[in-house]
Amino acid sequence: MATDQVSFYDESLKKQIEGSFKTDGKSIHVSSAYGVMSIPYNDLGASIDHDAQVLLVQKLLSELARDPDSGKFKDLQQQRGDQQPQGIGSTSAWGGGNGPGANP
Repeated sequence: MATDQVSFYDESLKKQIEGSFKTDGKSIHVSSAYGVMSIPYNDLGASIDHDAQVLLVQKLLSELARDPDSGKFKDLQQQRGDQQPQGIGSTSAWGGGNGPGANP
């Protein structure tokens, strides 16, 4: 899996955000100084091109920058060995779960 770098200016946060992502074909794994987050592709359809991946990663990086604890919480769960598999959880940028990225 190759790692892609992403850097952009978030207007709402008024700061430059940098991070990286990689995909295994099933999920996108995003990491930055604010934490890590993984989301499955199942909400995105059968095929997602690189440009769409970058837009999604920008959204996820902005979400992590707004709420850094959301990424750290997942890290702590995985370090403790909780039984929830990586990439499956309530955090979704598309509102598929009930976590911080979910639509009310």
